[in-house]
Amino acid sequence: MQQVVDEGGPAATDFEGADHATINAASSDEAGRGRVSQNLLRVVKFAVSLGFWCLSEARRILVRLSGRVPPPIATVIYYHQVLPHERQRFARQLDHLCKWAKPIPADLYGLVPCATPYVSVTFDDGWSSFAEIAFPELRERKIPVTLFVVAGRLGRRLEPFTDEPLITAAQLEWLAASGVTIGSHTLTHCLLPTVDEATALYELRESRRVLSGMLEREVTLFAFPFGQSDSRLIPLCSDAGYQRVFTGLPHLAFSRPGEFETGRIRVDPSDWPLEFYLKLMGAYRWLPAAIALKSRLRRATRRVIGRFDR
Repeated sequence: MQQVVDEGGPAATDFEGADHATINAASSDEAGRGRVSQNLLRVVKFAVSLGFWCLSEARRILVRLSGRVPPPIATVIYYHQVLPHERQRFARQLDHLCKWAKPIPADLYGLVPCATPYVSVTFDDGWSSFAEIAFPELRERKIPVTLFVVAGRLGRRLEPFTDEPLITAAQLEWLAASGVTIGSHTLTHCLLPTVDEATALYELRESRRVLSGMLEREVTLFAFPFGQSDSRLIPLCSDAGYQRVFTGLPHLAFSRPGEFETGRIRVDPSDWPLEFYLKLMGAYRWLPAAIALKSRLRRATRRVIGRFDR
């Protein structure tokens, strides 16, 4: 049997090489199935949201016909990156936003009843493409925007496998001077629900201290990395000095007096036009209830299985 020797490693047979090919093919098939599953889930969410929006609009029409004013609708959307080949799609989305909604800042308190939905635009992480691609398009249309920055990674790569670096300290200062509202996205982009209370509080306080010191102004907004939070973390954000925090659940925004915890919906330049429109209109706000129901069903299933295992 011929042997193939890898430099710096043990000898490998031709059969082992064939095994590697088989593993690679299996991995490719698994990735393909994952993409199909994600696309199917996207279509299901889109279909449910479309039906939800139709029912919601019908209800609002009935409210107007009765002589009453329906409550204002406000959503907060968040992007991550806008790559060079996505710039035209992003620009079209902003044109769509200006046509169908009223852009507002993320630190606004109190909404005036309006037939046009309100939308606040935010960006997470602070990728350099925000300064180079996204912000020029936003500024051209005079759309207020909030950028949530990973304070301890400025000018560096967020992860070892990412090609695009985050903005530098100089870019951050220029963006703030140009009208961008700056918020915190922790110090290291850690997943806060997985760390202890002392670490979480340090990430919250230190990132706010660093950004406030750099910008010479108080940083009062915070967005959870990966959109993940829990009931333990919300009071810690208040203790750290923030006045408003943003989660990854697509609740309607600014709907309560003195609102501290605000939901957001993720958008991407690759969103379908109608999908993007529905996100602007708050049509995905059924998702938190669906997620809560799924969690309750899982707990109930575990209890039932536990009884049979006894």
